[in-house]
Amino acid sequence: MKYVLRTVAFHIVCLLLFGFTYLLFKEHFIRDVNFTIDNKKTPEVLDCFFLSTTIQAGVGYSDLYPMTDIAKIIMMIQQLVMITTNVFLLYFFTL
Repeated sequence: MKYVLRTVAFHIVCLLLFGFTYLLFKEHFIRDVNFTIDNKKTPEVLDCFFLSTTIQAGVGYSDLYPMTDIAKIIMMIQQLVMITTNVFLLYFFTL
């Protein structure tokens, strides 16, 4: 059970870490104004954490899009962290 709690804590830390990273690099992202109510193009705090949550969950749906290579690299790093964590968990629990 402690492995499950550690994994949940690790995912929460990743959500917060990448959410703050997206917020720090928010000028590298743009919002799709067709799917927003307020028609603002710059992402806000909730947008950054929503993007982090959907990527960490494996869904990836958001109205934020990376505009630069650095934004794409940050998103790929989070996806790789999520994939490797899930692969190791599946391997550990199937032993």
